Amino acid sequence: MIFYIYYVQTRWNSSLYMLQSLLEQKRALSVYAAERTLPATLTVNQWELMTKTAEVLVPFEELTRDVSRETASAADVLPAITVLRRVLSREEEHDQGIRTMKRTLLEAVEKRFANVETEPLFYMATLLDARYKDGFFTKSAHLTLAKDHLIQEVAKKTEERRATTSKEPEAAEPDEHGRRQRCWSPPTPPLPPPRLTEAEELVLSQVTE
Repeated sequence: MIFYIYYVQTRWNSSLYMLQSLLEQKRALSVYAAERTLPATLTVNQWELMTKTAEVLVPFEELTRDVSRETASAADVLPAITVLRRVLSREEEHDQGIRTMKRTLLEAVEKRFANVETEPLFYMATLLDARYKDGFFTKSAHLTLAKDHLIQEVAKKTEERRATTSKEPEAAEPDEHGRRQRCWSPPTPPLPPPRLTEAEELVLSQVTE
């Protein structure tokens, strides 16, 4: 028994599953069409167009699954969008019949994710992820902005840690009348600045390479 997957309007990937299901049953459908008189059948060009369309949609399905995993993080978003842009903008010799579709999909990706490289949540996570670092930024200005912001955040956290480690002077003990005596004590030498943690040193080394 042959089962087919149908298109569901609320699920974009149902289009891909439907095409893949038909392509898997191509031989059986061709035999069925040859043994019977049908009002219409798929031509060779139509089968080829279905194959090309499925190939274009496969990266969307793979990346959708990747960013939907329980172990996925915000660092996966920016690289995923960059990969989609590269796949859709790459021109192939066998793109005849799907060039308009690829261009339309690329325009949709650009529109929906126009600000992904300037969103702190995504570019911070990407820079700090050892798998990606700065390899998936499409514009040098966005990369410079991201690195500068990251360095500023590290410096800010270092200053906050330095402030919390500063030692406050001890208050004088009150006398028998309840008054506090002012006792002279030698000035406390300034504390040396706290050393950067290994994580902070790693961050600075990554963004300044």
